[in-house]
Amino acid sequence: MMLSDNFSLAEMIASNTALRLGVANVPGAAEIDNLHRLCAQVLEPLRAALGRPIEITSGYRSPPLNAAIGGSPRSDHCYGRAADIKVASMPARDVCEAIESLGLPYRQVIHEFGAWCHVSIPPEGEAPRRESLTAIKAAGRTRYERGIR
Repeated sequence: MMLSDNFSLAEMIASNTALRLGVANVPGAAEIDNLHRLCAQVLEPLRAALGRPIEITSGYRSPPLNAAIGGSPRSDHCYGRAADIKVASMPARDVCEAIESLGLPYRQVIHEFGAWCHVSIPPEGEAPRRESLTAIKAAGRTRYERGIR
């Protein structure tokens, strides 16, 4: 099932961790609707602006999968409202900055550990908060700093 011109449901739910652990990663109708919005409102416009394909490294995560990887219980991934992405030959910081500069309706964009970009959309009917953060490891814990660094 295609969620938009360039993004499929299969790539938004793919998880090697789920396969390895035997954890189901199947979204419901509400989560699929959110994935459609994420693709239409953020990922497709970003792909068009960059002129390059976007790799989804993590999209929807079922609550058991999210728990298995140590994700936040309130993660937007669990609602189909977030994706971790990479763009070939483009630093993650530049991808995050592109999302900011395009004025896309994102809830959060996070430059995570210098390796990938997390982007999420707000719940239906909620205004985009456009929060930009950088995640870093400090003393074995994840710390979030304001802004893209």
